[in-house]
Parts: sequence; structure tokens; C-alpha cells
Amino acid sequence: MLITRPAKYRTVILGALTIAALAGGHVAMADPAPCDVRLNVELTPDVPDPRDEEFISSLLDDQVDYQLTLRREASDTAIVLQLTGPGPAYRCQKVLDVIRRDARVLSVHVRQ
Repeated sequence: MLITRPAKYRTVILGALTIAALAGGHVAMADPAPCDVRLNVELTPDVPDPRDEEFISSLLDDQVDYQLTLRREASDTAIVLQLTGPGPAYRCQKVLDVIRRDARVLSVHVRQ
């Protein structure tokens, strides 16, 4: 014997299942680990002041979710920076690639 339920009950059950699925999906999409790495950056000799905040932020190009902070100046052409921003790791790697493509940057190494 097949029991059919009125449309009203089917709608309520379907709505409850949809809410449960959405809530479960939200929990499954928790924030990824943030990007927080220290970088050794070697610059071309023509950079006038590697400590200049505008110069340092310009290395990020249009990566507005990320921030570079000067940790120290190792020499006239080498600085140590802290890169911070949202994860996941592949987005952090994309920002590193942007910095490496800058014509004023000779090399970027992630410090352990």
C-alpha cells in the first residue's frame, strides 16, 4: 500500500532537507589556513629605497587581500618580508608568483 502525503508536508520536508544540506555545506567550507610566510627577497640595485612602504606594497600589484610587512633590510638589495592574507595555499602561491614576476625582484625564497 502506497501512502501519499499532502503537498504541504512534502514541501516542508523538502525545505528542511535543503536547509540541512546548506548548513552542512557551510560547515564543510570552513576557512582555509591563512597565508603567513616570511620571504627573503633579492632586489635589483636600481631600487632607490627597499624600505619604502609604497614600494613594498607595489610588489603585490593588485592582490588587495594580502599584505607585505618589512621585517628587516638584510642589505641594500635584500630584504626580509612577511606575507599575510587569506588561504588556501594555492592563492598564497599565486601571490608569490606575482611578486616574482616584478621586474625589480631578482629572487624570492620562502624562509623555513
